[in-house]
Amino acid sequence: MESILAGHYTIVKPLGSGGFGQTFLARDSHLPDNPLCVVKQLKPRVKDSATLKVAKRLFEQEAQTLSKLGNHDQIPRLLAHFEQNEEFYLVQDFIEGQLLSQELIPGQKLMETYVIELLQDILQVLSFVHQQQVIHRDIKPANLIRRSQDRKIVLIDFGAVKKVSSQIVNSSGQTSLTVAVGSPGYMPSEQLAFRPHLSSDIYAVGMICLNALTGLSPRDQEIPQDSQGEFCCAALQDIAPVSPDLATIIDKMVRYDYRQRYATATEALQALQQMTSKQSVSDATATLFIPTFSGQPTTWEQPEGEVSLNSPLYIERPPIEAQCYEAILQPGALIRIKAPKQMGKTWLMDKILGDAAREGYKTVPLNLLRADHSVIAHLDKFLRWFCARVSRQLQLPNQLADFWDEDLGSNDNCMSYFEEYLLAKIDTPLVLGLDNVDRVFPYHTVAPDFFGLLRACHEAGNRGEIWQNLRLVVAHSTEIYIPLNVNQSPFNVGLPIELPEFSPEQVQELALKHQLDCNEAQLEQLREMIGGHPDLVQQAFAYLRDYPDTKLEDILAVAPTEAGLYNRHLREHLLALQQDAKLAVAMKKIVNSTSPVRVEVEEAFKLQSMGLVHKQGNEVMPSCLLYRLYFRDRLEVNL
Repeated sequence: MESILAGHYTIVKPLGSGGFGQTFLARDSHLPDNPLCVVKQLKPRVKDSATLKVAKRLFEQEAQTLSKLGNHDQIPRLLAHFEQNEEFYLVQDFIEGQLLSQELIPGQKLMETYVIELLQDILQVLSFVHQQQVIHRDIKPANLIRRSQDRKIVLIDFGAVKKVSSQIVNSSGQTSLTVAVGSPGYMPSEQLAFRPHLSSDIYAVGMICLNALTGLSPRDQEIPQDSQGEFCCAALQDIAPVSPDLATIIDKMVRYDYRQRYATATEALQALQQMTSKQSVSDATATLFIPTFSGQPTTWEQPEGEVSLNSPLYIERPPIEAQCYEAILQPGALIRIKAPKQMGKTWLMDKILGDAAREGYKTVPLNLLRADHSVIAHLDKFLRWFCARVSRQLQLPNQLADFWDEDLGSNDNCMSYFEEYLLAKIDTPLVLGLDNVDRVFPYHTVAPDFFGLLRACHEAGNRGEIWQNLRLVVAHSTEIYIPLNVNQSPFNVGLPIELPEFSPEQVQELALKHQLDCNEAQLEQLREMIGGHPDLVQQAFAYLRDYPDTKLEDILAVAPTEAGLYNRHLREHLLALQQDAKLAVAMKKIVNSTSPVRVEVEEAFKLQSMGLVHKQGNEVMPSCLLYRLYFRDRLEVNL
C-alpha cells in the first residue's frame, strides 16, 4: 500500500479492512491545515479486463450516488474519487465520533427512551436515502457513528459501493456478484438471495433495536424467535419486555417477508412519530434489570418525564425566580442562565416566558438544537434561519427577501429585519428565549459574530425605544471556550443566573410533593449518592411513587452501575469523556483520589460545567458519590 495516494492524500493509519478492501485515515496536503479525511480502497476480486471495465462503470455510478447523498448533514460528503493501479478509491469527510457498536455493549440492556431516540435519528437520515431510491445494504452498528459535535447519528459505508469489488464477468459477458453485500445478522433473506429492497434496510434497523433492547447479538444469532421463526418482541418477554406501541413498530420492521415490513424508512418514521405524538418520548417504558436483595431480577420502568412548569412538583429556588421576573420587566433586559444539563434551565426559561406572557408580552422560545449542522455552519444561512423561526412563531409572514441586502453584512441584515419588521409589527415587548446556545460554541467562524449580534441587540436597547422592547433570555450548559471580545460578548452583561442544586430542604419538599414518607436518614443517603441534582432526585422520587413496593435502598444499591436507574445519564457523560482524552485523564485522577485534587484549569472548568465536579478553592472533587463510583469503575485511561 502506497503512503501517498493521488499525489496528496497522505495515509495516517488504517481504520479497518474486509473482503471488499481497506479504509484509511489520511490527510489532504492540497488543503490548508491538511485536514483529515477517510480514504476507502476498493479492490476488485477478479482483475481481468472485462471485470475491471464493469467495475469502473459501477464505481463511477456509485460515486455519483454518494456525491448526491452527501448533501445530507448526516452522511459524509464525497470529496473525491479516483482509480490507481487498477484499484478504486473514495475520499470522504472524516467524522469525529464513536461507533454505535461501542455504545451497544454485549449483555447490556438499554432503556426504551434510548432506543426510540436512536430509531428516530437513524430513520430520519435513512428516509433521505430511500427518497433517492438508494438501498444502503449494510446498516449495522459499526456503520453508524455518534458524531461528537452534536451527538447525531451519521450513516457511513454504503454497501452499494461494495458491488464494485464483488463483481465478476463470465465468458458470455454477463456480470454477477460473487458474494451478497451486507452483514450477517442484519441482512434479511431476500438480500442474501441478491434481491435487496428498500425494506431490507428497515430489517437491519429493527435488528439494531432488538440488539439495544436485549444486549444480545444478531450476528451471533442470540436473539430468540417465535414458533414461526419470526423475530418479535413477544419472544423477548422473559429477557426484555417491550411496551406494546414500540413492539408493534419493531415487529413490523423485522418481518421475514419483506412485503410485510414498512416499505421505506419514511413510512417507518411516520409510524414512530404517531406513537410519540400520543405519549412523549420521556414517558415511554424503559426496561432495566436490577438485582433485589433476594437475588431475583426485578423489572424497572423509567418514571414519568420532566416536571412541567405548571406541575405541582415544580420546586422554586428563591430568590432566582423573583429576580428573573423583576429583570424581564426592564427595557432591553438580558438574562443569562448557566447550569449543567438537566439542572432546570429550560424549566426556568419557560417560567420567565410564562410570566412575561401574563404581562401581555409576546414570547418566542427558540431551541438552537433544532438548527441543523448545514445551517449553523454558515453565518448568513444561520441568521436567515434564526429570523425565519422568530417570524413563524410570531405568526408573521417571512419577509427575508425584502430585508436581506447582499451588500450588507449578515449581522446588519438580521438587525434590520428585527428593527424594521419584527419589532415594528408588534406593539408590545418581545421576549426571545434562546435555549442551548452552546450549540453554536463549536462553530468558531459563526459564534463570535452571532454572540456579538446578541450583545449589539442588547446595547441597542439603551439607545433606541424600539430595541427596548426586545428582552433576551439566554441559556447554556458549557463554559465559553471561544475567543470573544469583552465588548462584544453577551456573557458579561445583563443578569447572570447560575442554577444551584436542590438544598436539603428542597429535596425534602419534593419528596412530600410526591407523597413519599422518607425519613431524614434516607434523604441524606440519597443526597450522598446523587447530591441535589434536580433531575436525578426527581427520577428517584417518581420511581418510588410509581412503584411503591420498591425501597430507596434498592435504587441506591445499583445506582452507579449500568443496570441502575441513572444508566443513560451516566453513559452520556462517559461517552463525552471518552471523546476528550485530557478530560478523561483528569476525571480519572479526581475519582481515584479520596481528597480534593488539582487539575488543569481548563479541564476543571469543563468538568464543573458538566456537573461532574465541585470546586473547593483551586481543587476539585466529584460532585457526588454516583460519579465517583461509576467513573472509577468504567473510565479506562492510563494515568
